[in-house]
Amino acid sequence: MGRRFLNTFTVLLLALVTVLMAYALYLSLIVVPNESSMGPVQRIFYFHVGAAIASYLSIAVVFFSSLGYLATKRRLYDAWNVSAAELGFVFTTIVLLSGMIWGYSAWNTPFRLEPRLVSFLLLWLIFFSFVLLRSFGDRQRIASHSAILGVLGAIMVPIMIYSVKLLPQTAQLHPQVLEKRGLQDPDMVFALTIAILSMSLFQFVLLFVRVRLELIRQRIEEI
Repeated sequence: MGRRFLNTFTVLLLALVTVLMAYALYLSLIVVPNESSMGPVQRIFYFHVGAAIASYLSIAVVFFSSLGYLATKRRLYDAWNVSAAELGFVFTTIVLLSGMIWGYSAWNTPFRLEPRLVSFLLLWLIFFSFVLLRSFGDRQRIASHSAILGVLGAIMVPIMIYSVKLLPQTAQLHPQVLEKRGLQDPDMVFALTIAILSMSLFQFVLLFVRVRLELIRQRIEEI
């Protein structure tokens, strides 16, 4: 009965995510106006930010589950840790690629050595290392090593967020849209809200499914 409920719950969440994603696409591609200086390429901003928020949520789960595993050595925390870290890697990859597309189209360069872009690249490399560690690391110590790496990766997030203040905006490629309250059009604000909600809920669904799969894998391994 419990398994049937979880399966039904997952299907309903996926249906809701599909509707929200489709609505977010409609808003960002059809409803919102072009940005005055960047033009239509700015429309990638809504899912770029949504993916960034989803990646931060995943990394928050990585941080707390890593601390939980280091304190208790319970495999449940390791299941949450590996699941959230894999999703963190996926969403940071989406952020990195969409940001490069946006940067190349708007400023004729996909990347520049500035604080936020470099620190985000380091964050992506840490979680790329996490994925490699789970694939090729020492099976007896892999959970502890993953937890330590997860804590280090999570610490990079506040560094990356506030690193943008190290240089004046004129010296940076990355715009401070949210920090400077750059969204004045109500349609833009609404589209961004729906995009963030849809990406965050998508992240939750994927995490829910991935943790279940990891717990099943752990039971099979014990058998």
